[in-house]
Amino acid sequence: MPFHKVHLIKIPWRIAIGKNAIKTIPNLLEELGVFSAFLVHGPLTSELAGKRIEKILRINGFEVSSFIVNKADFSNVKKVEKKAKALKAQVLLGIGGGKNIDIAKTAAFKLKIPYLSIPTIPSHDGIASACSSLFKRKKKHSLFSDPPAAIVADMKYLAKAPFRFFASGAGDVIAKYTAVTDWELAKERKGEYYGEYAAQITSLAASVIMENASRYKENYESAVRLLTEALISCGYAMCIAGSSRPCSGSEHLFAHAIDWLYPSSQALHGEKVALGTLIMSYYQGKDFEFVKEVLKTLKLPTNYREIEIPRKILIKAVTHASKMRKRYTILDELKIKKGKEKEVEKVLKKLEII
Repeated sequence: MPFHKVHLIKIPWRIAIGKNAIKTIPNLLEELGVFSAFLVHGPLTSELAGKRIEKILRINGFEVSSFIVNKADFSNVKKVEKKAKALKAQVLLGIGGGKNIDIAKTAAFKLKIPYLSIPTIPSHDGIASACSSLFKRKKKHSLFSDPPAAIVADMKYLAKAPFRFFASGAGDVIAKYTAVTDWELAKERKGEYYGEYAAQITSLAASVIMENASRYKENYESAVRLLTEALISCGYAMCIAGSSRPCSGSEHLFAHAIDWLYPSSQALHGEKVALGTLIMSYYQGKDFEFVKEVLKTLKLPTNYREIEIPRKILIKAVTHASKMRKRYTILDELKIKKGKEKEVEKVLKKLEII
C-alpha cells in the first residue's frame, strides 16, 4: 500500500529495567531537564513504591508533589491537570497499575509535559504505549496521546506482584493472537492502514507468552521479566502503528462491552480480553483449543463461573461488541450483532463458556 502522508512515530526515549531500577529516576529527570515532579499513584502503590520514589527524588534535590488516584476517569484527569498546573510541575510520574499510568499519561498530554511510566504490576500493555483507556460515565473511551518519555520497570516490585496480575498481563498479550487477525481483515475489506512490522512485533509477543505459559511454575521472576518485555514490545508496536490496532481487536471490544453492560464486574482487563480471545479465535477459525489450554495453564477464566459474570451478560457482550467503537473486526465480517443472541449462545456453549 502506498503512503500518501507522513507517519510520525513517537516512541519511549529511555527504558530502565531490573532490580532497583527506580534509582535511575533522578538521572532520567536530569536528562530531561526537569526538576519539579508530580507523582500519580494509588493508595496501595503509595505505600509500596510511591513514598520511596518521593524520598529518592527529594534526596536528589527535586521538588515533589503527589496525587492519589481511585478511579481511571476523566474527572481524575482534570484534578491531576489542575493540581500539577498550579504547582508548575515539569513532569508527571505514573506509578502502579493501568489506571495510575493512564491518568498520568492523559494529564501530561493535556499539560504538554513529559511523563514517566513506572509500573509495579505487569497487568497491562499501556506501560509503553500512547494509548489510554478511561471511563466517562459508564463507558470506557480509548485515547491516543503520547508515549512515556521513559519507562522504569523495577523488577523488585514487579516480581512481587500477585499471580492474578501477572496472569492478567499475560492475557492482554495473548489478545494480540486475534487482534492482529482483525487488523489484517480490516486492511483486506476496508483498505485500512496495516503496519506489517508492528503486527509482527505483537504476534511474536503473543507467541512467546503462549509458548512459555507454564514458565511461572519453574521461575516466577523470569516469567515476570519475559512478560514485562512483551508488554513493553506491544506498547512499542502501538507507537509504531500510530494506533492501538496491533493490540486491540474484537476481543477488546468484547471486554469494553462487559464494562458497559456489567460495570460491577471485578474481573481484570486481561481476564476479560483473554476470554474474548478464546471466543474470537473460534470465530476467526484459529486454534481456539490451544488458546483454551494456555488460559487454563495461566489460571485465566475460561467460563462464566470463573470470571463471575452472568451468562446473559457474556452473550450480550458478544452481540454488542461491534458497537463499542468504529473498528472493523471479525464481528462485522460475520454480522454478529444484536438479534443474534441465540447463535452466540450456541457458540459459547460449544466453547463451554456458559
